[in-house]
Amino acid sequence: MSELCSMRSREVGEPIAGTATAETAVWIVLEHRASWGAKAVAESNLPDAVKARLSAWEAEIPGVRIQLARRQGHVDGPLRLWVGVSDLGASRLCERTLGTVEELLQLDVPAQVKALRAGEPIAGTTPCTQPLVLVCTNGRRDVCCAKLGAPVAQALSQQDGLEVWQTTHLGGHRFAATLLQLPEGICYGRLEPHDVPPLAEAIRDGRVYRLDRLRGRTVLSEAAQAAEASWRERSGRLELDALVRVEQATRGAITVVTLHDREGSAHEVELEHRDLGASAPPSCGKEPTAVRAWLPIRAAAAL
Repeated sequence: MSELCSMRSREVGEPIAGTATAETAVWIVLEHRASWGAKAVAESNLPDAVKARLSAWEAEIPGVRIQLARRQGHVDGPLRLWVGVSDLGASRLCERTLGTVEELLQLDVPAQVKALRAGEPIAGTTPCTQPLVLVCTNGRRDVCCAKLGAPVAQALSQQDGLEVWQTTHLGGHRFAATLLQLPEGICYGRLEPHDVPPLAEAIRDGRVYRLDRLRGRTVLSEAAQAAEASWRERSGRLELDALVRVEQATRGAITVVTLHDREGSAHEVELEHRDLGASAPPSCGKEPTAVRAWLPIRAAAAL
C-alpha cells in the first residue's frame, strides 16, 4: 500500500469529479513571500492586524476563500493582491499592488466584491486580462502538495499567456498536484508535468482540460460539480462558458442537478453519494477513511 495519500487515492480508483472546494465564489489572493505553515494565514508572519482583517473578510463575505501566493524571483518590490468572483457567466478578477502589506488595511474588499459583480470599475485596480493559475505547493500542510505540485508549477511558469503562482492549501491533498484557475474557479487535480502544455493551451483557449483531471467548478456544490463533468463527458462540450446556470434539488436519496447551457437548453443529471467500498487517508499521515463519491445514475436529454 502506498504511503502517499495521492498514490493511495489513485490505487483505490477514487473519482476526481466533485472534489473541488464547494460553494466558493469569491477569492482573495495575497502575495506573501515568507514561509507558509500548515494553516497558512494563521501561522504566517503577517502582522496581527492584517490577519485580523483577513479573518473579518472571511466572516463578512459569503463563499470567500483566502489564498497566499508566491513565485520564484519575487523577493522584493510591491506586493500583489487579487480579488475575484467566480460566478457562472460573470467571473471577474482584478489586481492591485501594495507598497506594504499594511496597505491592505485601507481597503474595503467587501465593497470591491460588490463592484466586481456589478461590472463596475474599482479605483486603484486593474482588470486581469490573463488567467491567474495557482498551484498548491504547501508542503507544510501535506507532503504530496510540495512533492507533486512544485514540478507542475515550475513547468507552467514556462508557458506564455498565464499568470502562474504557487499557493497555499486548495483542499484535497490526495488529488495533488492540484491547480486553481481564476477567475472561473476551475479546479484540476492529479496533474503531472507532461499535462502542462495541453493544459496551458486549454486555459488560454477558455476550454476545460481533460475531464479525468477536472475536480470541479468551485462555485458549485460537490454534486453539481460531478453533474457538470458528467454532462461535459456525454455532450463533448468543453467551452468554459457553455454553462450559465445550475439548479439542485433532492428527491429522497437522489440529488437532481439541472444544468442550463448558453443556448437555453436544460440537462438533468441524477446522482447518488455512494460508499465505494474502499478506504484511503484524506491526507498523508491520517488514518484511512471510507471513500465516497458523487456518481451519476441517470442523465436526461435536453429538456
